[in-house]
Amino acid sequence: MKIKRLLFVFLIGILLLSCGGSEESDVVIIAKTINTKDFYEAGDKIIFDIESFANEGFVKSINISTITSSGYNIVFDTVINYERTKFIYQYDIPQFDNDTTQLKFKFTALCSTGNYSEMSKTHNVVGDIHLTPSEYTMFASYKNEKNGFSIERNEIVDCETTDSLYVDFYDYSIDSTLVFCREWRSMNGLLFARFNDFDFENANYSSVINAYKNSNKSTKLMNVSNEDIILVGRNNDALGVLKVINVFDDADPMQDRYYFVFKVLK
Repeated sequence: MKIKRLLFVFLIGILLLSCGGSEESDVVIIAKTINTKDFYEAGDKIIFDIESFANEGFVKSINISTITSSGYNIVFDTVINYERTKFIYQYDIPQFDNDTTQLKFKFTALCSTGNYSEMSKTHNVVGDIHLTPSEYTMFASYKNEKNGFSIERNEIVDCETTDSLYVDFYDYSIDSTLVFCREWRSMNGLLFARFNDFDFENANYSSVINAYKNSNKSTKLMNVSNEDIILVGRNNDALGVLKVINVFDDADPMQDRYYFVFKVLK
């Protein structure tokens, strides 16, 4: 009697294991973080390489959700209807109130058989922080030195000797007239948005990103003046914000210059 009972339990166990294995193997999803960091900040992007395939039927849909202490949120949900798929997903990190937040991603693939597979990844995000200011002096273009600014290099540059790829903005005064026109332009597609009501002192990642996204942008900036606050970026991606402290229109044209404070998103 005892042998029959053990045999029955053994057979039931095999049946349960085989059923579970079948459900798990119908569809597979694999998500890898491409740009792994110990800590991310608001405004950063987390990039995932996602692959899914079906062993039975086809991958019907893929869903991505985020889970934090604030709750659950679906950030991606799409129909696939292929046996195999591979794509890149980019997530823009929003502002979090906590100093440090554990941001959990759940990736789910649904199979046409009705079964599904899921996996999760967790990344640490530091709360939104105030941006660090740096001070610069940029001269008028007829000075022929230190008359432009490079965001990537984080320095004042000479437009004539610097690759235009690195000249984000520069003074556009005309050399022959020596008239300080107070106009800025870009050599690499930077956009400007004057926003003098922006809270420059308390600028952080999310406030700069949101203000720039909702501002009127231009390829040039006219009549640059004291106390101007200027948001800069490319297309809809903000790169930073600066405040013009003083515009020096000197008796000696070679001393015409701008003194400003820049806060860059990095």
